[in-house]
Amino acid sequence: MEAVGILLLVAAVVFSAEGAACPVSIPYCYRKSTLKEEDFTCELEDRESTHGVKYILFIESRSFANAPPERVKFESRELIVHVPLEYVLTGTQSDIWVERQKDNINCSSNKTTVILKHLVKYSSPDIQKKVRSAGNLMLSWPKTEDNKGAIHEIRWKTINASWQNDTFETEDNKTDPWDSYRLPLQIHSVYQVQIRRKTKQYHIWSEWSNTVEVPVEIKAPVVHWRQEKKNGRRKVTLKWDVPPPEASSSGVTYNLTLNFPCKTKNKTTKETSYSLTAADSELRVSIIAINDVSTSQFQEIIIPPVQHLKHCHTSLQKMPKKHCLEWYKLVDGETRTSHVNTSTRATVKSIKNGMEKFVRYYYFIHTGQNRHRTTISMCPIYSEEGAPVAEPHVTVVNVTENSAVLTWVPIPVQDQHGFLLHYAIWISKGSSHMAYFEVAENQTRFLLSNLSKDSSYTVYIAGRTKAGAGPNATEYFSTLTGPFFIPNSGFSKIILTVFVSGVLLLFSICFSFALKRLRRKLLPVIPRPVIPDTDPHLDHQDLKEVTEEVHNVTLLYRDDVDKPSRCLNLEQSTMLHDCRHTSDEEEEDEEDEEMVAHFINSFPNPNYKGQMLRLSEPLEVAEKSQTESNCDISTPSYRPGSVL
Repeated sequence: MEAVGILLLVAAVVFSAEGAACPVSIPYCYRKSTLKEEDFTCELEDRESTHGVKYILFIESRSFANAPPERVKFESRELIVHVPLEYVLTGTQSDIWVERQKDNINCSSNKTTVILKHLVKYSSPDIQKKVRSAGNLMLSWPKTEDNKGAIHEIRWKTINASWQNDTFETEDNKTDPWDSYRLPLQIHSVYQVQIRRKTKQYHIWSEWSNTVEVPVEIKAPVVHWRQEKKNGRRKVTLKWDVPPPEASSSGVTYNLTLNFPCKTKNKTTKETSYSLTAADSELRVSIIAINDVSTSQFQEIIIPPVQHLKHCHTSLQKMPKKHCLEWYKLVDGETRTSHVNTSTRATVKSIKNGMEKFVRYYYFIHTGQNRHRTTISMCPIYSEEGAPVAEPHVTVVNVTENSAVLTWVPIPVQDQHGFLLHYAIWISKGSSHMAYFEVAENQTRFLLSNLSKDSSYTVYIAGRTKAGAGPNATEYFSTLTGPFFIPNSGFSKIILTVFVSGVLLLFSICFSFALKRLRRKLLPVIPRPVIPDTDPHLDHQDLKEVTEEVHNVTLLYRDDVDKPSRCLNLEQSTMLHDCRHTSDEEEEDEEDEEMVAHFINSFPNPNYKGQMLRLSEPLEVAEKSQTESNCDISTPSYRPGSVL
């Protein structure tokens, strides 16, 4: 028994040594979906050259525990071996290994024990749709072959940064063949993204998807254009700015839509310029920029037509076989409407049937295509003409003794109702007809000469088409009599307006001064005593002790002012002193009256009587009695705390 054990140990060691020395790795077998009919795929790795090598894959299984093993083998000269489902047992444990044969040298890999039905490895996601908008990236890729949901791992990073990871699950959905995920990103950064997945039951991850470059959103291109005339054809060159690297890192494609007359052409380019041959009518070009994750708004370029003609100088006698007739209504007689008619079969005569009467239209006749595109005729057109419905706005200027200049604003095209032949002008002096003139329709001035001095004239002007003349515009003027005479024209109206304005301004100034003087007379200003402000820093000063001063005050009674026998002697001091009465001397009476008048005028308020110091009623009566007996009045003194 010991000998048998040693022999098995030696054999195991030898077998392990052979497996360890063999350059082929353990087989990695799986199927790509959970479908029951899905076959298996086994991947091999060989550390040496595979030239001339034969690989034999062995799968050994037991249908139940004590059953003899069932071995199958599959030969291949590639590192991927296809294993049909019907040759293996998927629900039991199986031993798998591979034998490598080359030049009569055989070696085998180590064995691995697996349950085949658990070996499900999805293919790596193929990210086909990328849409970036408003800080979000929406990624979409096809579902697995079994259309079942799976567990996904996504990782992303900015350039030269570390990966950030997140996991999410998708649900089973047989109607929608796409899985998708919304990833929030910074708006102005370029990212790299990868995704892998696995089944929800088993734990074998798929390979990572290819690294996807995620540029920033692309903006509408800024387009510049120029045109030049060569060989009677209009050549237009479009150029637009190159987008920033953050938006163009994965490439940019431009889709152009060229709206030629009678034909719309689409063009795709990766260049930033495009040249074309345009007809003489308006051309509209739309450009859209597209990168891997976004589509810009369309940028429309309007290349205006050549200047519209006022009249058709030549008419096309016969329409060419291959042509494009383009026509449209002029809104104000000059501007193209948004609706444009085109036809490859219509004629100039036939399109008049659908036009409005007295309304101007415009047409072009184009021939050729691509580089040979050209315009052979263009003209304004009416289906039916009428007389003008409006008159020109006329003015007479530069009037002298014997001449004047007649100017007018042309009749608007929409009011002409036809092609103007000329302007008809009549001039009359008083009630007599003098002269008639016809002026070309493109003129707006006419000199009236050989006029009489100091005379009044009337001018009439009207537009005329082949259907007749329109309403007249009338203007009156008078010639000069001297160098200082102002003509009866628009200039005289301006002078009169300035003169009237000056008179009104002068009158308003005089009225303002008179009103102020009247107000001073009727409403005099009452003076108010000035109270000086208290020094705010008074509390912080070092104040000396305040002492009261006692002054003598003479009390003047109200009744004493009216008596002629009183005598007031005012001194330079502001205090009132004794009053002496001498009734016998008339000179002193006159002086007293002057003193009283001066005393009264010294008060700022005429109601000074009610503002004098008054004694209490008993004291006042007592003083009156003493005054009648004696002219000498005792002078009371004011002391602090006393009441007057």
